[in-house]
Amino acid sequence: MNKTLAVAKYLNELNVDRHGRDMDEMKMHKMMYFSQRESLMNTNNPLFEDLFEAWKFGPVLRSVRNEYKCDHMFESVDDTLTEGEKRLVASVFKRYDSFDAWDLSSLSHAEFSWKQAREGLAPNENGTQKLSLCAMRVDAKREMLRRKGVVLA
Repeated sequence: MNKTLAVAKYLNELNVDRHGRDMDEMKMHKMMYFSQRESLMNTNNPLFEDLFEAWKFGPVLRSVRNEYKCDHMFESVDDTLTEGEKRLVASVFKRYDSFDAWDLSSLSHAEFSWKQAREGLAPNENGTQKLSLCAMRVDAKREMLRRKGVVLA
């Protein structure tokens, strides 16, 4: 969990530096998802160990949600990211910063891993089913192909 919160803290710091305010919680969860997918795409390894839950508006990390509920968000989180991890997270921030939380939610709803974890749930249910890393690797592969210009059906 320490690495998960370190990534969230760094994303929040990037947002504060750029926009002068904390990152919206919903946007944070989606930026965390895209950071994890980026890591899987580049290294085939997860950036952090926590698994996402398939909530109705997209992937959610309980540990990050709990930080947003406390008065001193990320204050006790140690910065344990390597320079390479910071570069990866910063590249995700740069790629998706111009999107608002709802745009990112729409993007996450197109992901195979989220759809798979939502199977059997009503659209308005916040499920606790976890997104699998195997399914996220499929999403990572699809994103890599999209970036190379391969059109997927």
